Order: sequence, then C-alpha cells, then structure tokens
Amino acid sequence: MPIINYAHRGASEYYPENTLRSFYAGLDMRADGIETDIQRTKDGVLVLHHDDTLTRVPHASGAVKDYTYTELLAMDFGVFKGERFAGERIVRLDTFLTHFGRRGLTLALEIKQYGVEAESLAAVNAHDCRGDVIFTSFMWQSIEDLRKLDGSIRLGLLTETEITPELLDKLEAFHIQQICPRIDLVTEESMKLAVNRGFSVRFWGIKNTDDMHRAISLGGDGMTCNFPDKLSEALGR
Repeated sequence: MPIINYAHRGASEYYPENTLRSFYAGLDMRADGIETDIQRTKDGVLVLHHDDTLTRVPHASGAVKDYTYTELLAMDFGVFKGERFAGERIVRLDTFLTHFGRRGLTLALEIKQYGVEAESLAAVNAHDCRGDVIFTSFMWQSIEDLRKLDGSIRLGLLTETEITPELLDKLEAFHIQQICPRIDLVTEESMKLAVNRGFSVRFWGIKNTDDMHRAISLGGDGMTCNFPDKLSEALGR
C-alpha cells in the first residue's frame, strides 16, 4: 500500500497552519492527505485550530471556546508566520469539507476538544465524504464515543506510548483500525506487532528529514508531515 503523505495542518512548515492557504499549498506539494484539528466556538461552530490557547493570535487571549465564531473571524490567524500572511482567517469544518471532501484525499480529522464528536460526525456525513475521513484523537473517551455513535467510520488513536499487545487488544475491542504513534517511540519489533495484527500505522512527530526517512523505512501507511514537498520528493512523486 502506498504511503499517504498527510500535509500536517497543511504545508505548515511554510504557511500559517490550518488555513485554506496552507491546505492548498500542501496539495500543490503533492500531498494526498490532509491532517487538521477540530474545536468548537462559544456559539457552537466547529472550526479548525490546534492550540489549546490563542497565544499566537495577536491581541487575543484564552481559547477558541471563549469566543464566538464572528469574534474569531475578526482575528488574524496568519501574521504569526510572517507579515506576508496577514489576514488569514480561521476555517470552519464545513468550509474545509466543502473544499477538500470527495477529492480522493485522505482527511485525518483530530478531535482536540471533547464533546464535538457527534457534530463532527454529522458534518462529515452531511458532506458525503465519510469514505475519505479517519477521525483521530489522543483522548480515548473521544474515540470510544465516536465508535458508539458510528460502527463503521474509520478511527485512529494518537499515542505517545509504545505499541504494546495490551494497547492493540484495546483498539481491537473497539474496532479501531489505526494506531498513530510518535515516530521516535516506534521500533521494528513494535511495527511488526501492529502490522501482523492488521492495524494501519500512521506516524506523527516528524520533525526533520531524518525522522521522515526513518518512517519510510519502518513501512507505515502514512505520516503527518509539515513539509509535504520533501516527502513527495522522497517518495518519487
């Protein structure tokens, strides 16, 4: 199976993350997947933002959940990356799915805020792109709730622990198809353990090209990468 090149929050090495500009740049760099993060505003709008706080947004404090969508829309989500990116706006999940759903891409949607599972699933179903989507989270309860809501949507657990038989047993019990370990915690032995039991493996924490090449050599199904152009080159695309 080909390795999926997930543009991590878009081409976030070069562009302000989780903006339409960054996502499209990732596609220009031949990514065939996009990874992004879901949170909910004070007035219940699902938007894409990674950080727990708004510290990188000028003149803002607190978190996404402390503001209405209209208030967030007035903020600048690009200038932290450089003045030439000033004016980039926060992106709604619906907008993202309109642009990138049903395009043959694999969309890794990370639940960053507990309690948005049902609405996120409803949005994916409304855009008729569930076949393109895999929901992920570090929060076990979030993954468990998604499985209870939907018996067949693809799910992946993000983890900062080693792959163990006990962890795979837990995933198997909830029909969770993918495990997403941090690259520096994966060994050849733990990879064989996951693959031999039929799990998809997607790496994260790719900080440089050495990590990238190690991920390729381990033989996972994909990786989230801030520099999808370098991964595309390494994969001969």
